[in-house]
Amino acid sequence: MKRTPTSPGKAYHRLMKNLVSTNHGKASVAPTPEECDRVAKVFTLAGGSWERVFKGSVTDMNLLKKTIKVAVENDVFTKASRW
Repeated sequence: MKRTPTSPGKAYHRLMKNLVSTNHGKASVAPTPEECDRVAKVFTLAGGSWERVFKGSVTDMNLLKKTIKVAVENDVFTKASRW
């Protein structure tokens, strides 16, 4: 699926999809919006703030990256189909 300014629909979905493809490209995962919502909830419960992430907070970005890393390691995201 191609990433455009309107797909996925929410900014944090686009950010998370970009972080997954950049940092975990070899894991070959394809996050769905529902899975991103689940990981986003864990991120906020861990004390992260989307507002601070988009304002440039390094601490919150590191927390988001760690949350995504744990999600990839625990197979929260759907595996991408192999052709």
